[in-house]
Parts: sequence; C-alpha cells; structure tokens
Amino acid sequence: MRIAFTALFFLSACVELAPVSNTSPQNAQNNQQASSRGIVNTYLQIGKRIEAVAEPMCRRKNPSAPRAYCDFQVKLDSSPANGPNAYQTIGKDGRPVIAFNLPMLQTVRNEHEIAFILGHEAAHQIANHIRKANTNANLGAVILGGIFAASGAAPTTVLEAQNVGGAIGARAYSQTHELEADRLGTYITELAGFSPSIGARSLSRLSGGGGGFLSTHPDRGQRITTVQRTVQQINQDKAAGRAIRIP
Repeated sequence: MRIAFTALFFLSACVELAPVSNTSPQNAQNNQQASSRGIVNTYLQIGKRIEAVAEPMCRRKNPSAPRAYCDFQVKLDSSPANGPNAYQTIGKDGRPVIAFNLPMLQTVRNEHEIAFILGHEAAHQIANHIRKANTNANLGAVILGGIFAASGAAPTTVLEAQNVGGAIGARAYSQTHELEADRLGTYITELAGFSPSIGARSLSRLSGGGGGFLSTHPDRGQRITTVQRTVQQINQDKAAGRAIRIP
C-alpha cells in the first residue's frame, strides 16, 4: 500500500542533520551523505524493533500460513523516485517487504513517525490485505466483464470492462483496510516502545486520499480519530493493569 507525503524538512529526534550553510560544496555533500547514512541506520534499527513485535503477532493471527508469510524484511528502496514513498509488498521468496525510499526518510520528523508508518505497513500483511484486494479485483473483473459480455459487447470492450471492474474491486474495501492497518499499526507501534500518538502526526501531512468514492485512503481526519481511539483503549488497559488487548 503506497503512502505519499508532502515534502517537509527532516527534523528527527534521533538523527540531527548537520547545518551545511557557509561550507564548501564538497563539505556540504559530505555532510549530506553522512546524514543520509545516519537516517538509514536509524530506520533499520527501528525496523528491527517493529519486526520483533509484528512477526509474532502475525503468526498468532495467521497460524496456518507458511513461515515465510510473517518473516518481515525492512528495506530501503534505492530506486529513483519522484517523491517520498513507503509501501508493503511481497518478495520473490514469499516474504513480506516493507520499504521506505530515501526521500521518505527525509520527510518524516522523528523515530515515532518511522515506527508508526512501519507498523501500519506491517499491519497490511498481518490482516491479509494484499490477498483480499486481489480477490476483490478478480471478482470485480469477472462481474463487470460478464455483464458486458452478456450484453453482446465486442471482445475489446469486454476486456476494458474487466480492467475497470478489477480496479473498482481492488478499491472496494481499501479504505476499510487502511483504517484497520492504522488501528493494528497503533498497537504495533506502542508495543515496540514508540508513541503512536506522535507517530500518527504524519497522517496530517498526507497528500491524496480524501475519503471519497473509490479513493484508496480514507479522510485523514477519520484516520487520526481511529488512532486516537485506539490509543485511548491502550491507555485504559494500561491504567487498569491489564495486558494490552489486540483485536
């Protein structure tokens, strides 16, 4: 699931970018490279903490899945990109991959935001969202393609209808999936030792996803409310001396 953020300055609580004003171009480049390495190292360390929570949670919720299904990999996407991006996908070996590109790391403001976004992406795998989206896409393609075929439409028109139906089917529950990933990701972030309330501030900077018909992402206000309610439940459990109950 792709997340696009508007460009913002990187003001990390765990990695400080060295000022580069009044320096030579070579020194500025060296400072930038050192900062990038520091950001990446921090990201990978946070990834290990998220993995330590997400993997056992995934196995509990998917007891019959192959072992590779919950064997998360946190990677840096080094491919050229137009803007910040984070996503979850499946590698050729069947293992789930969570990736940030470098512009994304330069966008997030602190370690809590990194942790929250990683937790959100891990939650998509835990909740089987890729498989569900593929199933819905196939169903949408069959239904809409069948309707056009039954009406006697030309094969090319039927194919176009299948493509449209697949796109509609894939998006049918995408907003529900995003809210579910926000909720489960809040638990993952908390259990990994980070603040989901601080991490979820990244949602206020999301671009796209207005919550309208066929939008892949809900309204950002709805997402923030989902996180706040989940944090409230976590705090209630902690105040009562109960173990955090994960739905």
